[in-house]
Amino acid sequence: MAVYEHPLHERARLLLRLESVFAQAQRIHEADLRQALRPYNELLDFCARPELRLDLILELERLGQSLSLWSRSPEVDEGPLRAWQFRIDQQLKLLREHREPFGEVLRHQEIIQLARGRLGVAGGLADCDLPLLAFWNQQPPERARALLEGWIKDLQLLQSSVDLILALLRDSCAWSSVEAPEGRYGSALDPRHPPSLIRLEIADPLDGYPKISGGIHRFHIQWLQWLDHGAARAIESTITFKLGLSAL
Repeated sequence: MAVYEHPLHERARLLLRLESVFAQAQRIHEADLRQALRPYNELLDFCARPELRLDLILELERLGQSLSLWSRSPEVDEGPLRAWQFRIDQQLKLLREHREPFGEVLRHQEIIQLARGRLGVAGGLADCDLPLLAFWNQQPPERARALLEGWIKDLQLLQSSVDLILALLRDSCAWSSVEAPEGRYGSALDPRHPPSLIRLEIADPLDGYPKISGGIHRFHIQWLQWLDHGAARAIESTITFKLGLSAL
């Protein structure tokens, strides 16, 4: 099954981008420091945003308020709702108590700082340009592994906050089966309660992908066929897929 996601506001986009970079960092071989330099430099760029912690707090507060409103409905299952509320409250407590900026350990890693100016250069992370990296590549694997574990541990609160928010947005999705005649589908949204996230699931094999655009009022999906040569072209047949819109 293929899954695609699209954010409908900038805070959701920021969270998806952070999740993507964290995933890149976790897929790296446990002792491959060279491959780790790019995603960790990107994470350090995110951490440089002075409003990052506040954005996470505001988003968790928004979700908590929405769950409180849901709890007044007699049709809501209180068990899962209370579990989500507890997790949000605990995460908010940790974020409010965390006074220093995210990524303090990364900021003081010389190898990360040296690599920052080399990432835009083809082959810029070669040992001849970064003797410190050459040094680390000749260390025992367990030493490099310990270094990388310290880097990701420094970002644990940031990662767990991102994971919690996105998990709740995904869990809140209301799903429907839809058809896209000639590969196109669009729908209006309620601007008073706009979703944060659109999710698409397609079970049948399809040599194509969706181009999604939208905001708080409306969204549109155009399915495109991937080609070996040249730009993708529009699919003109009917595509059936599952559409999920987050309720938060």
